[in-house]
Order: sequence, then C-alpha cells, then structure tokens
Amino acid sequence: MTAVETDGIIAAVSETLRRTVTLVRPLAGGQHAKTLVVADSTTEYVVRVFPPLDDAVVHEPQILDRVAALGDRVPRLVATGQFGECPFIVTSLVAGGPPSPDLPLQSIAGQMAAVLAQIHQLDSVGLRTLSWETPRGDSAIEVLGSKAWKQLDLADHVLTHYDFWCGNAMWKGDTLTGVVDWSGARSAPRGLDVSWCRLDLVLLGSVETAEHFLAEYERESGHSLPDIHAWDLVAAARSASRVESWAPNYLGIGYSDLTESTLRARMDDWTSRLCVS
Repeated sequence: MTAVETDGIIAAVSETLRRTVTLVRPLAGGQHAKTLVVADSTTEYVVRVFPPLDDAVVHEPQILDRVAALGDRVPRLVATGQFGECPFIVTSLVAGGPPSPDLPLQSIAGQMAAVLAQIHQLDSVGLRTLSWETPRGDSAIEVLGSKAWKQLDLADHVLTHYDFWCGNAMWKGDTLTGVVDWSGARSAPRGLDVSWCRLDLVLLGSVETAEHFLAEYERESGHSLPDIHAWDLVAAARSASRVESWAPNYLGIGYSDLTESTLRARMDDWTSRLCVS
C-alpha cells in the first residue's frame, strides 16, 4: 500500500466516522485485505480495506453480531465505508498480537481448540453456507482429496470461522486473547475449521501437535470427528499446489523460518502421511 493510498484511506475513514483519525501502524499477516490500525483522540480501531466488489463488508457485520457472545475476544463493528472502488470495514481493536514464534505449539493448539469449540456452539442458522468445491488435479493428494470429498457427510453445520489458523488468533504472552478476520465465516461442517487448523499446526512444524489439537477440540466440544482423515485429505488437496504462496502470511506474523521451501517440505511430508494412512 502506497503512502498516497494510505492517506486516502485515512481521509475516507475520518469522513465515515465524522472525526479525524490518524495512522498508528499497518498490520501484516493476510493477503486478502489491507489492514491498518488507526486512532482518534481516545480510541484505536482496525480498518480492513478489501478489493473492489468484495462482499466481505456486507457479510461480516452479520457474523460479528453472531459472535458477539465471545465478548472482547472478537471485534465489534464500528462502521463500513468506501475508498474509491474498495469497500472497508472499521472494527474495534482486539487486544494482543500474533503468537510469538517462541510460544510452544502445544499451548497454541490447546487454546485454539478451546476457543474453536466455543465458536462452533454459536448460531449458524441463516448464514451463507459451505462454498468449497471438489478438489481438482491429478496429483496423489488431489485424487484422494476428491474421493474423500464425495464421501463426507456435509449435512451437520455449525458456525465456522473458515480461515482458522494461528495468524487469525490474537495473543498476549502465552494467552489467547481473541480471534479476528471473520469475513469468510459461514455455516459449514466443523471438520472444515478443524482440518484447516491442523494443517496450520503441521506447517508450523508438528504433526504431533495437530493430533493434540484434535484431541483437545473433541474434549472441549463433546463432538468426535471420525471423518477427520477425510477432512485432512480435502484440506491438503485444496492447498498443496499453492502452499509456497503462504510464506508472506507467516512472515507477516513473525515466522521468518517458514520459507517457501520449508512450507513445501512440510506439506509434502504431511500429504505423504495422509496418502498412506
């Protein structure tokens, strides 16, 4: 984002809020939206600017209303607006920041499992539904993922975050303080979020921690996932060909060791395990 673009966004947000805000800092991590922390004379806010015609600003306010039961652990809607052709959303700032690379993965897994179980208890009735499609491609993982997709029971829906990985969790020291980026959330099977977080933990470096996350989620939620292997196959099949493109996301939250080659190696090891299980 250029300085001119940032200045334009700040001006548009100030006009929308009817008070002057200034830039505090940009936030890195994701690639979908450009994210800034801004402040007026008393309060800091998060501004997320989406590509033209993106429907996140229409969809996310409904989600934030649903997840408000989680209290200060989720953003509160402040306003929506437009910067040129790009819609933006202004929310409250959730306390904390990305997990430290020094934070033990066991702790990340356990706390993310606990909050995910709480998310999946929230009302999903009337939300837009699952949009994943059958994985395509002729690699071993893509073929198995396609078969697994057709065998999944997709009828039992909960409120899913839809991009549940460590970069969308906020932390203070070793404590999870919140979950952000709800623009994709929808009504879908719980296995979607669980498998996506397991894949993230694998890429962070620990298959064993992914298993710990599953066990903790099942304990916290009271729901077993006998089809988790099929969900893991689908999640891997959907991302194996593009995992290198996630390196900037991990770099943005401080995981500089997760280079393209490291992500590829860990993904290949994971898909090998899945293909022989």
